[in-house]
Amino acid sequence: MRRLLSLALCLVVVPLAQAQTFPIERWDGAFINGNRAGYVRTIFQAEKIGDEEAVRSTLELRLTILRNADRIQLGMDNGTIETASGQVVGTFMRQLLGRTQKLSIEGVVEGKELKLIMDGNKPMKPAPWNEKVIGLYRQYTLLKEQKAKPGDSFTYQSFEPSINLVIRNTATAKEYQTVQFPGTKELRKALRVEIVAEKVQGFQPPMLIQWLDENGEAIAQESEAPGLGKLVLVRTTKQLALSNVGGASVDVGISQVVKLKQRILRPYDSTNAVYRITVKDDKEADKTFSNDGRQQVKATEGNVIQVQVQSSRAVPMDEGEEKAGPEFLENSFFIACNDARVKTLARTAAATEADPWRKALRIERWVNMNMRPTNQEALATADHVAKTLEGDCTEFAMLTTAMCRAEGIPARTAVGLIYADTKAGPGFAFHMWTEVHIKGRWIPIDATLGRGYVGATHLKIADQSWHDERSMTPLLPVVRVLGKLSIEVVSIEVR
Repeated sequence: MRRLLSLALCLVVVPLAQAQTFPIERWDGAFINGNRAGYVRTIFQAEKIGDEEAVRSTLELRLTILRNADRIQLGMDNGTIETASGQVVGTFMRQLLGRTQKLSIEGVVEGKELKLIMDGNKPMKPAPWNEKVIGLYRQYTLLKEQKAKPGDSFTYQSFEPSINLVIRNTATAKEYQTVQFPGTKELRKALRVEIVAEKVQGFQPPMLIQWLDENGEAIAQESEAPGLGKLVLVRTTKQLALSNVGGASVDVGISQVVKLKQRILRPYDSTNAVYRITVKDDKEADKTFSNDGRQQVKATEGNVIQVQVQSSRAVPMDEGEEKAGPEFLENSFFIACNDARVKTLARTAAATEADPWRKALRIERWVNMNMRPTNQEALATADHVAKTLEGDCTEFAMLTTAMCRAEGIPARTAVGLIYADTKAGPGFAFHMWTEVHIKGRWIPIDATLGRGYVGATHLKIADQSWHDERSMTPLLPVVRVLGKLSIEVVSIEVR
């Protein structure tokens, strides 16, 4: 998710001596699709870096949503540390991965790199840095002191903690509008400012709209939160921000489903299928889905593609020519195959089996039989899942992939769509499963089903080794198409 309150209208440096007395605290009520769903708290605190004055800025996000009727808590804290001259010297982020698992990453700026430390003592791969990055406090002071007028346009660089990357943004002041914000009764005149970020690994972040009052103070902001809907933050008091949080009325487990006009009978027994898929506002629609031995993508016209898929049972099991690099056997933060508990579970599942393919099938079946499906986890790591043995498709896939690696089988996760009959009707839901490298071919297995194969109703968008990843970057290919797909079943065969 993009940083929620990022806007800087120019690069003017404002000395800390001119700022308000610290600490400074502000509250925003959060609304998803017009319904109260949580809050954002931003606090600025003075601190010292050696003999130099500095400001620690912290943004706390708390949301309550529904996922398949379960109430889910989402939380993320992130912030920056800035010197009196406005230079960002440090960053930090804390994110909830599982119901009882948090990811903590702190960064220290050293030249053109951001040195990252996870959980207080584990060095990570440094992130590229730019000295022109503006921190949260500088953005706050600029908003208060710069009075933009319609037609003004500025560029600035910010740090996105969820993917550990610096992003270039363009902010353009449009016109004054009379707006009634969610949770309020009065109409307010405000300047509309549109912020567009550059693409990140092929993903275009949604536009951020910020509303400024006559003093240049940010009073509200609006953006499409991929997978959630329209997210609006409205400046308010602490009491109102913390009250009446009921969660979004739209169930994201259902709203994220790509609806179909007709049901598919016995979908997981399907052998071959052809789909006509439209990717809204995408000039590179043919790059949305993977081309591999099981799935072929053909561009037709404009943003419409044709995808032909077959069951993995139809994929030959003779020797192939696909290579599997060392990263598909290595331990990583999310795919923790060296974890003692993961190794024990893998050995238990594989038992005395020596054949890699049959080992993978035993692991898939063991995970299917021993994990408890729940929507309470966010994106837990394999070592965490090995302890809890619960989660949704992401946790099933993470654990299966790690257990396969623990048994010497190259493995990776795949993300995409799977057919589902939901309360809202038939459709395709976003899904994650595992692929194993056997005899020179990548073969899919899915522990959420435990069938030893996948049908022609698994549509693959991308795969990922998760090598050296501690952020949500591998999910960007899915985030890129959330809310943009429509699917027509051209033909389907069921055995």
